[in-house]
Amino acid sequence: MKFLIQSIALFSLLFAYSANARWIPTQGMTWNYVLGGTVNVSKEKAQIVDIDFENASKIKELHNVGKKVICYFSGGTLESFRKDKDDYYKVSGLVKNAYSQWSSEIWLDFRKEGIKPLIKNRMKIAKNNKCDALEVDNLGAYIHDEVKSWSNPLTKADTIIFARWLGQTAHEYDLSIGLKNVVGIIDEVGSYFDFAINESCVVYNECYHYKNFIKKGKCVFGVTYGSVSSMKSALCKNLNGLGMTMIIKPDYDLHQDVTFFNGKSTCGSSFDDGYESKSSNEGTIVRNVTKKTTTTKKTTTTKKTTTTKKTTTTKRTTTTKRTSTKKTSTKRTTTTKRTSTKKTSTRRTTTTRRTSTRRTSTRKTSTRKTSTRRTSTRRTSTKRTSTKRTSTRRTTTKKKSTRVVVVYVTKK
Repeated sequence: MKFLIQSIALFSLLFAYSANARWIPTQGMTWNYVLGGTVNVSKEKAQIVDIDFENASKIKELHNVGKKVICYFSGGTLESFRKDKDDYYKVSGLVKNAYSQWSSEIWLDFRKEGIKPLIKNRMKIAKNNKCDALEVDNLGAYIHDEVKSWSNPLTKADTIIFARWLGQTAHEYDLSIGLKNVVGIIDEVGSYFDFAINESCVVYNECYHYKNFIKKGKCVFGVTYGSVSSMKSALCKNLNGLGMTMIIKPDYDLHQDVTFFNGKSTCGSSFDDGYESKSSNEGTIVRNVTKKTTTTKKTTTTKKTTTTKKTTTTKRTTTTKRTSTKKTSTKRTTTTKRTSTKKTSTRRTTTTRRTSTRRTSTRKTSTRKTSTRRTSTRRTSTKRTSTKRTSTRRTTTKKKSTRVVVVYVTKK
């Protein structure tokens, strides 16, 4: 009965476990940033298109012609046109003062716990709308004077905590996520994100902050506002050898019109694109990444070991029945528990690892977010040798298997 209960627990775990996968863009893939106006799908040449997360019909159209879709929403501000706007106002202290550069947006104090279910709900919508990745914008609030004027303003440390949470949470929904701007925290949070998006790093000579991130094989999508001719010198200087995919937009309206930056044709044959990993037409797929309850899974893993033992026990029982028909007692000894429990290898437990990974975004932010910096590679901490726990439990089961029963029957 005990083994039966453990077996049921194991099967429940297997059914509960989600082995989903998330798509991750690779270096060299082309992209377009279309947050304003509409997308004419038949004319779109980019492999990846960044649009609003609520535009389900357009996401479907883009998928139908083989495009990947990054979905945008703001995490650091509240946009007045959002359907869930009233829910934000219900959280005490969350909605703050106006963002002067963008009249339809209001700064948010994302330290409030009440923002988390709201962000999760948006991620669920993005998942249901079949978004491939997320761009969560306006994380760089702490560098803006309007936020610095608060009695208790946001800090860089607050932003790092929130950014990491965004990365982890996106990965729980099997969504890739890109870090938007905030180059000032790239080293602290980079490992939680799958790619990055930057506006105007060429203008402020800040593109070099992505060097370590790119060296790890992650891609960075950049946008520069203006024209290639007016920005040529800055583009060639900042991008040579870096490995960033750059587009040029005529203005901040972010309509579909785009120029794909070509370093060799613009800067000369000596220009090096600097890609660390070869681009793929499809990007990459990361499997078995999502583990929503890591701790629970560690505990349950030990049950896997026990269940394996149960299987062995069943085999024994079968042999015992054969023995009893022969009336030969000594044979029964052979059948009894040959320490077949040793068969139990808990290697099976070595499954879950969170990786997550995660993206950021911005719709209208351009010149504002330049002082941001990426960071981090802490995600790897989740790979905490949960398998070692299971192996310890196994050793205890060996005690059961060492019993040998010898029965001698004497015929008279």
